[in-house]
Amino acid sequence: MRRALAALLAALVFVLPVLADGEVSSPPGPEEFVPEIMEGAGLGEGGFAVAFRSLDGGGDWYYNEEAYFKAASVYKLPLNMYFYELENSGALSPDELIGGIRLSVCHRESLEHSDNPISQAMLDYLGGYAQYKRLILPYTGYVESELRPDYYNENAFTARMVLNILDYLYTHSDEFAGAIDHLLAAQPGQYLKGGSLDAPIAQKYGYERYDGVLHVAVAGIVYGEHPFLIVILTRGSYAAVDAMGELCDAFAAWNEAEAEARLAAERERAEAEAAAEREARLAAAREAVMDAVTAALEIAPLPADLPWDGILDAVRESSG
Repeated sequence: MRRALAALLAALVFVLPVLADGEVSSPPGPEEFVPEIMEGAGLGEGGFAVAFRSLDGGGDWYYNEEAYFKAASVYKLPLNMYFYELENSGALSPDELIGGIRLSVCHRESLEHSDNPISQAMLDYLGGYAQYKRLILPYTGYVESELRPDYYNENAFTARMVLNILDYLYTHSDEFAGAIDHLLAAQPGQYLKGGSLDAPIAQKYGYERYDGVLHVAVAGIVYGEHPFLIVILTRGSYAAVDAMGELCDAFAAWNEAEAEARLAAERERAEAEAAAEREARLAAAREAVMDAVTAALEIAPLPADLPWDGILDAVRESSG
C-alpha cells in the first residue's frame, strides 16, 4: 500500500514545460536585391546571369542561368583545372614547358594575373579552343544534347555551367589546392572582393569586349562560417565590377540568415520531439499511477486521514 501511495503522490508533482514558438526573420532575398543592385549598375533583365549555391546545407538560386554569356577570362579556370589534373595523373610535370614557360608559372600568371598569351599557349598545347571545350565538358555538368551548337567555337558559358565548374573545384579541393591558392590571391579589392565582406574569396575574374560590347564575369568560392559559390556573368556595363562586390555581400548576409533559420528550425524540431517524448513518458507514468491506485483500493481500505477526494480528482485531471 505504501508503495502505491508513494507513486501516486510523486505523480502529482510532474510539471510539463511549455514550448514557445519562435520565428526567425530573414533579410530581403535575392529575388529582391539582385535586380535592384544590377539595375543600379545599368544592367537590365537580359544583361546578366547569376548562379548561387550554399555549401552548408542550403540550396541554389539562379537567374537567367541557361542563357549563354561570353565568359571573358573566366574560361581560364577550367583550362587550368584540366592541366592540374594532367599533373595529378603524372602525365605532366609542374616543370613542363608550355610555350617556353614552366607550367607552374603558367598557372600563376593565368589564374592570378589573367595573362592572355600564356593562357593561349595552354589552349594551343591542348589542341585549340574547340578541343579545350570538349575536354572540360565534364566539369560543366552538361551533356552533349544540352549544348548550344556554337558551344565549341565561342567563349560562351551559362551561369549554371560555371557554377558546376566551381562545384567540381570545391568538391575536389585537395586535387586543386594550387589553383585555389592562386584564386585566393587574385585581384584583391575588386570583383567579389570589392565589398565589405571579411572572408577569404577564391575568384576568377575577367572582362573583354566582343563585337564592341563589354562583358564582365566572375566566379568564386566564398569561404567562412557559411561558405557559398557564386557566378555573375554580365554584358554592357563596366559598373558590373562594383556590383559584384555588392552582390557578394548581399548573398553572404542572406545565406547567413538562411543558415540561422535552418538551425533554429532544427532546434525547434528537436525540442518538439523531446517534449513529445516527455509527454509520452508522463502519460505512461500517469497510467501506472492510476493502475496502482486501483490495485490499492482492491487490497486495502484507504487511510481515513488523507484528502482522497482531492487527490483522486487531481490524478484524474492530470491524466486527462
